[in-house]
Amino acid sequence: MTTIILRRAAADDRSFIDGLSPRLSGVPRPPWHDLAAMEGFQDRHMVASFAPVDGAETLIACAEDGRRLGYIHLRPARDGVTDEPCGYVSLLATTPEAEGMGVAHRLMGAAEDWARSRGYRLLSLDVFADNRRAVEFYERRGFRSETFRMVKPL
Repeated sequence: MTTIILRRAAADDRSFIDGLSPRLSGVPRPPWHDLAAMEGFQDRHMVASFAPVDGAETLIACAEDGRRLGYIHLRPARDGVTDEPCGYVSLLATTPEAEGMGVAHRLMGAAEDWARSRGYRLLSLDVFADNRRAVEFYERRGFRSETFRMVKPL
């Protein structure tokens, strides 16, 4: 079993983070959006997520030998119902070889710790409904659906 070490991201981690974007844009998607649309969405989401915000944090998961295995980007947000401050997981990605190693679980545990340390009552995230693997992962961690955005292609 590989030991997973979490550390704060440094400037030289950005190419690693950007290099995982295709894994995020390539997730199961609604049939009315092609891969090009998903790639455009992912590019815009990366720009928005990494815009400077006080309290945002990016963590890198590494193996003992220093190999980067994944990352999570966390941001302060506002709850859509109560408008109270909460934590938001804007991005989570792992390398293909890190799948099944517990990397995503470790990163999500760190996200929960980050949110609690700031006094947040809630931690939220967005996930495409067609990405069943991710939905089920988050449900196993205790996340529950709060709203559904429904779309009808015309």
